[in-house]
Amino acid sequence: MSQGTIRELYLELRDKLRQSGIYTADVEAREFIKHAVEVADIDIIVRSDTPIGQAKRNEIDSWLARRLKGEPISRIFGEREFWGLPFKVTPDVLDPRPDTETIIEAALKRFLGDPPETILDMGTGTGCIIISLLTEWPKARGVAVDVCDKALAVANENAKRNGTDKRLKLGKSNWGESIKGKFDLIVSNPPYITNQEWENLDVSVKNFDPILALKGGEDGLDCYRTIVTETKKLLKPDGAAFFEVGFSQADDVVRLVEDSGLCCKGVHADIAGIPRVVEISFGEK
Repeated sequence: MSQGTIRELYLELRDKLRQSGIYTADVEAREFIKHAVEVADIDIIVRSDTPIGQAKRNEIDSWLARRLKGEPISRIFGEREFWGLPFKVTPDVLDPRPDTETIIEAALKRFLGDPPETILDMGTGTGCIIISLLTEWPKARGVAVDVCDKALAVANENAKRNGTDKRLKLGKSNWGESIKGKFDLIVSNPPYITNQEWENLDVSVKNFDPILALKGGEDGLDCYRTIVTETKKLLKPDGAAFFEVGFSQADDVVRLVEDSGLCCKGVHADIAGIPRVVEISFGEK
């Protein structure tokens, strides 16, 4: 029994998502159809008259109900694209955001023409940052740590999926406390949500991302105090570190960095113009 055509369903999904205030409604409507019917974007146009069966319609309706309750589409399908690569997402890891790609852009600019040999990712989660960097630098090797065993399992699967597992060593560590050696490049996207911000956090984040990957204490800086200290021990003299920071936190993190004796080489804005990544090194200011 047919439950309408691809085009009819697309228009219905798009309208319901829009009415719910989802600004990416057209994109998400296509994603629902592509996952259910296993078609490409172009097929939604050229095969728009293809009928949708009852079973597929029921599946899509169940996904839509979850989405309208605030669950991100990446959680529904268990996958998120980051830096053009596919990453598995589970309830145990932070959902990768486009803002975090600012770290990749800044690191590529810093090491342009002279790629790092060794990279450390503290609090790796899905592994999206270090895996993306390793795909850009085929001769680099990485170490990624996390305090959560389940997160490390997800990162391991993502490394295999993206062909970087042979060059990436994963290990359990509370930030850098169990790490030995020094690195050309250190990256991290630590928890930075303040206790006050937590109360007003969007449901799509508060109810679906792990608290461990979000809350940064009363002022949101608890984790930075630790990783700045660890970075001073683990960064090579001519190396660089890049930390993601929350909205309006850049100045505070810069102050922590400079109080430690390290140097802030700059702050990189994300696509919206918000200061998003602090660049750190040794040397003269």
